[in-house]
Amino acid sequence: MSAILGFLFGPGRPLPPDPVSWTDALLYGWPDLLIAICAIVIAVAAIRFRRRRGDLPAPYRRAGLAIILLLIAVAIRSLTAFLHPLLPLSGGMGLIAMAAALLALTAAILARFVVPELLALPSARQMERANQHLKSEIQAHIDTMRQLTDVRNELEEKVARRTSELTQTNQRFEAALTGSDIAVFTQDRDLIFTWAYDPRLGRLFGDVVGKTDDAVFPPPVAAEVASAKRGVVETGHGASINVAVPSEDGDLQYLRLSIEPLRDAEGETIGLTSAVVDLTERHDYETRLSALTSSLAQANARFDLALRGSSISVFSQDTELRYNWVYNPPVGLSADELIGKSDSDMWDGPEVSPLLAIKQGALSSGEVRTGDVVLPIGGSEHHFKVRVEPILGTDHEPIGLAGVAVDTTEAHRQEAHLRLVMRELTHRSKNLLAVIQAMARQTAARSDDPETFVIRFSARLRAMAASQDLLVAQEWHGASLRELVEAQLAQAVEPGSGQVAITGPDLSLKPDAAQNIGLALHELTTNASKYGALSSPGGRILLSWSIRDGGLFRLHWEEQGGPEARKPQRTGFGVTLLERTVGQALDGTVELDFRPSGVVCNIDIPASHVKA
Repeated sequence: MSAILGFLFGPGRPLPPDPVSWTDALLYGWPDLLIAICAIVIAVAAIRFRRRRGDLPAPYRRAGLAIILLLIAVAIRSLTAFLHPLLPLSGGMGLIAMAAALLALTAAILARFVVPELLALPSARQMERANQHLKSEIQAHIDTMRQLTDVRNELEEKVARRTSELTQTNQRFEAALTGSDIAVFTQDRDLIFTWAYDPRLGRLFGDVVGKTDDAVFPPPVAAEVASAKRGVVETGHGASINVAVPSEDGDLQYLRLSIEPLRDAEGETIGLTSAVVDLTERHDYETRLSALTSSLAQANARFDLALRGSSISVFSQDTELRYNWVYNPPVGLSADELIGKSDSDMWDGPEVSPLLAIKQGALSSGEVRTGDVVLPIGGSEHHFKVRVEPILGTDHEPIGLAGVAVDTTEAHRQEAHLRLVMRELTHRSKNLLAVIQAMARQTAARSDDPETFVIRFSARLRAMAASQDLLVAQEWHGASLRELVEAQLAQAVEPGSGQVAITGPDLSLKPDAAQNIGLALHELTTNASKYGALSSPGGRILLSWSIRDGGLFRLHWEEQGGPEARKPQRTGFGVTLLERTVGQALDGTVELDFRPSGVVCNIDIPASHVKA
């Protein structure tokens, strides 16, 4: 037991008798008690210091903890040494001493790791140099603060100037918008209004800051506007949109929104700005203008319809008689040819004098002038009926001419053609009457009684009428030979009958040839139906024509399969008409051959009587 206590309490220290009184304990152990009390006092002071100086660096705090643990260990060790004689609890005292030893060991371990950290901390000299450097930096900061103060004062002056300029700019901006139909606003990325200016203080932007488009526009319009604005925010590209908003009086208010992205210093889109222009008045004007334009277009369409394809030309000229507008120019001319030119530039010579006289008379008198003129256009003469009237200015003085020219060339041609036709008709009527008169005498001389005369004469008149009908249908320009043949043969055979074979090219005969060839065909047909091939069912007629070498036209008539043909004992009207009248009238020859197989007739006339 003594050995254990010696190990715990240390060698060389006298042990009091066991047990002892308190007086003996104090006599022998008062140094241990004093050491324990001092260690506890110092440990408490260290704990209080450590708690109050929580800003100390971690190494100092860990060093203080090691000292506190060591002091506690010393206090425990001294108390056990003092109490050991009084409380002879060897086992318990040993455990307490062992706890003190563990605390001392812990303090030693902390000290082992804290010492390098403490050595790494700056020394007092280093701290002094650091303080000097810190003082220099503080002085530099003080100088910087003075400079920053000067800069701030300068910036404040600049801000004050900029603020004044901005105020003036805003005043000018507001003055520029005052009385206009333009409102301006800004919105953030969530489309909430952040600023709005409406010079009219109207309903639309009276109090919108902090609100969205739903509070400004009716639902359908708000959705359309919000969609356009979101597109600007997402793409960063401006856009514009037109909307119609019901106004307080029930009418529609037409607005145009021009939307642009609002960017920060880095170019990022932080919102949008937009101008709203009230287009209601402009829309009303455009509506009225559209109605007037439509009415004008309809009037122009009616004007164009009235003149399209007509022979009426409308024009205007200045006081120098230069054309400045032409509509539906005469055939052979174009508006581009006339614009900028005068009549003297277009025509020279005496033919333009009547036209110039009419127009100059209208300018000088200030009254309407009319007249008929003839002008060469496209190598031929054109007749015009002209009417011009002066265009008066605000001082009622002529500033130009407006006129109408009606092309009467076709009317003049028709009149000339009508006169020619009348002369031709008179001539042909005389010839026709002479032919009829001769035909009547010959028919009467060879008729035994009036009834026979009437029958024969009527048939011949009908033959002549058939030829006349064909000529009238072609306006007396000629008659188709095939149609003439079919018309004359129709008095004896049905059209398309197998008794007649017709061959020959499509030709037309001139009026005289048509009349005479028609009479010849009538006589040949009449003779064939009475005595020739058409008098029996097996008879046939071969009829052909052609243009022969030498410039002759030949009509060939040949009968086959009929009764035997015999030359008549006396010359009848038909033979006389064929051999004398037709041949002589057309400067040709007619050959009649009464063959046993049937009559053969060849009519040769100059090809000049034929039209291809």
